[in-house]
Amino acid sequence: MREELGRSVYLSESEGISDAPDLSSGVPVFVSLHRQEEMRDGWKEKVIRFCESMAKKNCSILADISRHTLEAMRVDSIRELCALLHLNAVRFDFGFTISEIRAASKETKVVLNASCIREEEMRELSGCTGLSAMHNFYPRPETGLDEEYLKEQTELLHAYGFQVIAFIAGTGRKRGPIHEGLPTLEAHRYEPPLYACADLILKYGIDQVYVGDPELELSEQKRIERFLKEGVLEVPCILNKGYESLYDQVFTNRLDSPKGLIRAAESRAYSVSSNRMVKPEGMRPRWRGTITMDNENYLRYAGEIMIMRTDHPQDARVNVIGTVRKNYIPILDLIERGAQFVLTKETMRG
Repeated sequence: MREELGRSVYLSESEGISDAPDLSSGVPVFVSLHRQEEMRDGWKEKVIRFCESMAKKNCSILADISRHTLEAMRVDSIRELCALLHLNAVRFDFGFTISEIRAASKETKVVLNASCIREEEMRELSGCTGLSAMHNFYPRPETGLDEEYLKEQTELLHAYGFQVIAFIAGTGRKRGPIHEGLPTLEAHRYEPPLYACADLILKYGIDQVYVGDPELELSEQKRIERFLKEGVLEVPCILNKGYESLYDQVFTNRLDSPKGLIRAAESRAYSVSSNRMVKPEGMRPRWRGTITMDNENYLRYAGEIMIMRTDHPQDARVNVIGTVRKNYIPILDLIERGAQFVLTKETMRG
């Protein structure tokens, strides 16, 4: 079981918690408290009420802070700030020395800036307990991290013993003023959150994921939670009439599946040995994202279910029985050998 999905709540988007996502007990919550342009009259009192509302829900609060935060809150130490705002951890955005980070780590959980920390700083801090690292999110399109740097930086942090956190964009209302998502990885900016989350964990080794934006539609939240708890990836799709019984069944990608397609290990239950005859129908080119079932012309393979990861030609022995929703097709590349997946019913919206 992986770390629980974190959420983000912003004072700039809300005067309190009332219009924030449903935050159940113990949910990790990220708040940003270092933006100087927000530190106007009454800011301190709003922040106190803001954090108290989340503490009442038993949320685990991680606050992004700078030295200006301490000044604006009129406190002298990290310990005092954490007590005042019910913080469970602080992320140092800028303005703190190595010695200050070491001292703070003895008082609370400290999160480093994973995107900007240098190796020599990692080395100096590697002996401290209670430290982890969180990558930045990037509101402006084209400025998010590239794949090579994210992988390189995350591997380096792991080598020095740090857990690593990253962000994905949400759905619905995006945080202003740009309103184009808050991902860590630029390639994820417009991808479905489930794919972005699974990609960070499976391909880049990220230990925990937070939604950078304030909203995430419930269906996507449930997909992510299932992946985090059960390791099962849901694949939204449309199945042809007569094949609807395949919805919501847990399948396993065979250990010997080739890269170009996913073979459902359980599909032998649909073979001729189970007395189910699969008549030829819907034979057409098998583009990436098509779901197929071998028909009776494939003899002992009849009933075998596959999903195409690359394009394959039409075959009179293979029925095309459905299509993965277009913007979820990239998730097929994350279904590893031996991994479980589920075909879920979706309307073709994109």
